[in-house]
Amino acid sequence: MKIRIFLPIFIIAISACSCTKDIDFDLNEEQERIVIDGFITNVKQKHLIKITRTTSFFKTYAEVPVAENANVVLSDGVESYLCIEETPGNYYTSELAFESDKNYTLTVDYEGKTYTASDYMNSTNDIDTIVTFESEDLSFLTGKIKLLASIAVFIRETEGIGDYYLWKYQVKKPDTAYKDMTPTFTDWIFFPDDFIEGKSPPDGWVFFDKIPTSEIVPGSIVRVKMFGISKGYYDFLVGLRQQVFRGGLFDGPQANISTNFNNGALGYFVAASEDIAYTTKE
Repeated sequence: MKIRIFLPIFIIAISACSCTKDIDFDLNEEQERIVIDGFITNVKQKHLIKITRTTSFFKTYAEVPVAENANVVLSDGVESYLCIEETPGNYYTSELAFESDKNYTLTVDYEGKTYTASDYMNSTNDIDTIVTFESEDLSFLTGKIKLLASIAVFIRETEGIGDYYLWKYQVKKPDTAYKDMTPTFTDWIFFPDDFIEGKSPPDGWVFFDKIPTSEIVPGSIVRVKMFGISKGYYDFLVGLRQQVFRGGLFDGPQANISTNFNNGALGYFVAASEDIAYTTKE
């Protein structure tokens, strides 16, 4: 009886071991590509064009590899502006303000290849004013009520469908430097004017809310930036958001986001009008 039980178990164990086999997958390592991120506005400043390179999944770097010694030129069709590499991979214009309602082209020559992208700088209305206020919020986790801060923006949106906006903000507490409260695109607010076309609500547009009151204390200066962006850049941001906020059962495989560069470059070149408004927390 014991022999009959032992033999089937022994045979199964031997069979399981004999089925083990090493399989080597031929993984395709895509060739390196250039990534160009440029953002110019109508505010007088030094505008940055950042150029990096992609790497293989199997390579590790302490920092993202940069593209040095590129020739970077901006043009509005009449005048050209050379960008100087001040630090590796970071190319800056001189201190200037680009004009709205113009089309701009960025040209990058790097290692024998030329990459170009164009974007139109749409003009926008100015922000009238901004205010901060506090309101009670009930936490469903603790069952307690706490105060949270919000920022309301007063502006009459330009009449006519087809405008696209990007919003960011910073806070400067007393005796401190400005803190970027929207450091990455996941914190940005961007939308088309489909549902706000030509409107100006009496209580303003509340674009930023649920802010801890510890971030906006009395004496703090709040700085809000509004950008008038193109539809192409809006679609690019939507594509980024769709890639980041994934996890559904029927999500498709990830793919490269659309770009306005040619010749296989990644990234996006943006020309956006900018308006800035300030308020001080009392």
